[in-house]
Amino acid sequence: MTQYEAIGRRHSVRRFQMTAIDPHIMKQINCFIQTLASLHPQAAYRIAVVEAYNTQKHVFKGMFLVQAPYYLVLSAKDHPFAAVNAGYVMEQLVLYLVSKGFATCYLGDAKSKPDLDQYQPMIVVAFGKAAATAVKKPASRKKLTELVNQPPVAQQNARKIIEAARIAPSAFNLQPWRFMPQDGKIHIFMKKESLMQTKRMKELTLLDMGIAMCHMALAAEELWLDWRLSREDTSKEPIWKGWQYVGTLYYEIKSF
Repeated sequence: MTQYEAIGRRHSVRRFQMTAIDPHIMKQINCFIQTLASLHPQAAYRIAVVEAYNTQKHVFKGMFLVQAPYYLVLSAKDHPFAAVNAGYVMEQLVLYLVSKGFATCYLGDAKSKPDLDQYQPMIVVAFGKAAATAVKKPASRKKLTELVNQPPVAQQNARKIIEAARIAPSAFNLQPWRFMPQDGKIHIFMKKESLMQTKRMKELTLLDMGIAMCHMALAAEELWLDWRLSREDTSKEPIWKGWQYVGTLYYEIKSF
């Protein structure tokens, strides 16, 4: 199974087998962590693997926690794009684990302390082998026609790229994204911040956008397209009120 194929297979699992992973496989996971691509290379981050299969206590504080044999903790330096980059990077790792038969669960409220270099924890993911009773129906998603400015999307490549983003996970399944496809590019929009939102909820929305962008990039790769994610010089005005421009995915057929 490829990472792209794992997009359709991934769903949150909250019950795990509290057993250790073979050391050879753990080495492969750690090696893969070193290959992760950043959306914003200047946004420095670290990923730590926390072993917890020998404990019956929660490793983290917060709400909506799950007990798992392993956790991934992504910490980042303060940067304007730290949260978006964290989502983009972590989702690559999550999909890799799913492609290898592991179960995962984002823990949006898990709290961890900064490390000695002041890397701030951004996101925690539980992973391991799913328990036999962990079967869960995937969360519902908005229809494609609800997410684009001019449905239906006629261009096949654009439709497949947006479809990959459509089924991305998000905090409380809020799906805070909209898309404006044009010839050879897709403009990406995010729900505007609200005065009622906490700092953490704003951060989680940016993490969600990074996850969706990861799905879009993997879909473009699957379609054998050259692609890049960047921001246009002039902001795009969305069709919908209360939404703001985040970036644009440009794509074209690869030349050999």
